[in-house]
Amino acid sequence: MHHDTAAASDLSFAPCFRPFYPGDVQGYSNALDSLVYPGELSVQDSNPRMSLEACRLVGGGLAISFSSTPLAVRHDTALASIGGAGDVLAMIAVEGEGTIDQGGRRMPFRKGDITFRTTRLPSTCTLTSSGKLVMLRVPSDRFFGIYADLHDRFVPSIAQADSRLAEAARAHMGHVFPGAAQAAPALAYFSEQSFVSLLAAAYCESIDEDAADGKRRERDRWQRLVAFIEAHLGDPELSVDAVSRELGISKRLTHRLFEMQRTQYGTYLKMRRLERAKDELQNRRLDHLGVSEIAYRNGFGDASHFSRCFRSRFGTPPGAYRRSPA
Repeated sequence: MHHDTAAASDLSFAPCFRPFYPGDVQGYSNALDSLVYPGELSVQDSNPRMSLEACRLVGGGLAISFSSTPLAVRHDTALASIGGAGDVLAMIAVEGEGTIDQGGRRMPFRKGDITFRTTRLPSTCTLTSSGKLVMLRVPSDRFFGIYADLHDRFVPSIAQADSRLAEAARAHMGHVFPGAAQAAPALAYFSEQSFVSLLAAAYCESIDEDAADGKRRERDRWQRLVAFIEAHLGDPELSVDAVSRELGISKRLTHRLFEMQRTQYGTYLKMRRLERAKDELQNRRLDHLGVSEIAYRNGFGDASHFSRCFRSRFGTPPGAYRRSPA
């Protein structure tokens, strides 16, 4: 079973499923290679029946709706981008039941459950009865947002059907993929982003059930810390004192939280400011702002210093980066 990228590249950017017509089992196999990640498909029925729809997500990623008689897809090869980061694969069992195996964990799923795995590890998906699966393959940085540490410590997990967050995600799915209706671009984007956020929240809830109190407390502190930093990136006076007061902990513990993430406060703060400045330089709606204004908006008090830091981080000056094709 080879990795055929043609199927994914043909998709339009719209949160509206479009049918695929691969024609036979091998055609479906090739399409799933491209849309999910490379694997080996085996059918469990002498007369297999399948249907496949897919679309690109406006904010990045793919959505796949797949109906089938019993089958198994074994992904022996991991699919990771540069740096070893994989995409998050969130799968909603609309109908049917089966199992997901990844990282030594077996997760039996039934109708309404949502499973989470990563494309950077091999896995197996088995559908033991006829069913329908809706899968989102989302870049990890989009799925986790500012909580990148969750991706670094990703574990395969399952949100049970009766979880309130899983129920909310399933209910919202109909607003994201409204059938033939075509939503306005802004409405489509925000509905889609809400859906991804609900899935991420359901994932967090599912792993919290297994977390020890100490680990949960450590993670909660880190998440509160980075959320505070994210909200105050434009403050040039943002200091360890300020974030420590926000968390109600000592500066020493704040520094230790960064050390546990294998970074330092100053390094992390500069990286986040540069990343957001890069995003704003790409945003055509902010073309009326000069490079120096972008620098000041993101906490840099000196435009020349910003330019040097930007070039060191991204290999090109901010002005040239803004003029380059997307």
